[in-house]
Amino acid sequence: MGASSGAGWALLAVVISGLLGYWMVTTDPTEGLDYASGDLPEEMKRTICYSDSGPCPPTGFKWSISGSGVIQTRFEREDVDDRTEFRGWFRLEAAVLVQDEVRDCPTAVDWSLTADNKPVAHGTITAGSEDREVTGTSPPEARSILLTARRTDSLACRSTFQWIYAGLD
Repeated sequence: MGASSGAGWALLAVVISGLLGYWMVTTDPTEGLDYASGDLPEEMKRTICYSDSGPCPPTGFKWSISGSGVIQTRFEREDVDDRTEFRGWFRLEAAVLVQDEVRDCPTAVDWSLTADNKPVAHGTITAGSEDREVTGTSPPEARSILLTARRTDSLACRSTFQWIYAGLD
């Protein structure tokens, strides 16, 4: 009875781990917002992560923006009349390769959020600075959210603009 009982527990652990992994990969990491059109972001999805292996990667969206480049992405609200408060943080990472050495690059991005063409929030973020909290409230009747991010420099850096834990609460 002892050996088969141990095998049963092992099988149960495998099944639970598989279900947890499936749930983490298939659940929507950006509650309240669905991509609709424009520059397609890369989705940063949940992964199984153990805190003793370092910080867990965040969920959200990310885009590459070249020097003087602009991205515009339109999202549709999932629950009109429900979630209206923006959440998350904007982050800008930029690096340049100089003689086989990766160095930080001082890029900057002006960003804005509009809801059904009405300004909701705007700001500027620079590479290497602290993440900027996304604040603002979408009008309850607004259906679409437009994110615009414009590089304000023309440096030849690889730049990644991220909306960490993006969504509406």
